[in-house]
Amino acid sequence: MNLLQTQQPFDRVKELHPALVEAVDAVFDEMVVIRRDLRQNPELAFQETRTASIVAAYLREWGYEVTEGVGGTGVIGVLKGTIPGPVIGLRADMDALPMPDEINEDYKSINANVAHTCGHDVHTTNLLGVAKVYSMIGLKRGTLKLIFQPAEEVGAGAKAMIDAGALQNPPMDLMAGLHVAPALKVGEFGTSNAVFSGAAVDIFELEVTGKGGHAAHPHLAIDAVMITAQVLVALQQIVSRQIDPLDSVVLSVGQIQGGTKATILPNTVTVNGTVRTLLPATREEMPKRIEQIASNVAAAFGATVRLTYDRVTPSVQNDESAKVLLHEVISELFGEEALIYRNPSMGGEDFAYFSQEVPSVFFNLGTKTGESTSLGLHTTKFNVDEEAMRYGMTVLSYLTHKYLQGEEGERT
Repeated sequence: MNLLQTQQPFDRVKELHPALVEAVDAVFDEMVVIRRDLRQNPELAFQETRTASIVAAYLREWGYEVTEGVGGTGVIGVLKGTIPGPVIGLRADMDALPMPDEINEDYKSINANVAHTCGHDVHTTNLLGVAKVYSMIGLKRGTLKLIFQPAEEVGAGAKAMIDAGALQNPPMDLMAGLHVAPALKVGEFGTSNAVFSGAAVDIFELEVTGKGGHAAHPHLAIDAVMITAQVLVALQQIVSRQIDPLDSVVLSVGQIQGGTKATILPNTVTVNGTVRTLLPATREEMPKRIEQIASNVAAAFGATVRLTYDRVTPSVQNDESAKVLLHEVISELFGEEALIYRNPSMGGEDFAYFSQEVPSVFFNLGTKTGESTSLGLHTTKFNVDEEAMRYGMTVLSYLTHKYLQGEEGERT
């Protein structure tokens, strides 16, 4: 992408807040270096010690009040304006995935089977960019609170930080978060056309117990393998026949374990899967529905089942007024066409825990410009066009400015 292509869309920004866009331009190259360092040195959930120390060091250097070790390896930075006002919180996740990195770049991961293939290196760098922008241009009113969160990939980091007091000192009036999106081009942004932008994530284990035997004499056994097959087919009737077609539910099985040899019918078969829902009421019903169908099908063949059901994260909720603010921000900066409203994702995101407690908006940042940046999240060659960070830093910075200035603020 040439200079003209990257600068032209920012003409609006220069008119609205020239100091902001100058600051973003000034810090961009440094942020690229930081992002590549993070990509090269990824860390798994609750092991982000190097990343957290880098984040904390930069925040201190730039004049933020810093708290480390929040919820394990989380970091919080606070910058107070010259006059009191509302508090806005911006959140980024820091952890990587347990998988190989196969990009053909100098900044490819040096940690075996650990990779930033979900873009959390970009998220962290975006927020550091915002931090430095405001250390340069200053904060006139209100408070900026930056939350660098561990362990999003295991759905545990946000709750751990909240339990450790992240919502206090000071409490936030609004929160915002973003996630990279290789389905969107650089310069495009996405958000949900509904209240919920991401699904609740639940994990279940279903153990089907029959009676083992010789595969040549199935009539003398209670075949847990065949009964499990019947159960799995029947469970899909929950989605197709028990849930309102306008509701959204996914029930998927990703793992089946049972048996030791082709000629032996096992006593038990264990199934592991996930349930994704948007509506809290629907989520509440799912364990009962699964157990009822599985138990009745198994009982018809003389088997029993045991269900273990774990709720991981709730659904991500967008506050309507916060979403309106995001729309205004992106429209003012890049035009209304830059914000694309999409159906909610059935993927999970533990920013949901923050959205349950604080009015929030969560959106996607386009990162695609060609084939090498169009590969999906959680794939071994996932990568981004780093120009996307210029857009990410600009939107988060201007969102902060527009919210904190409020009616009493003075337009820069």
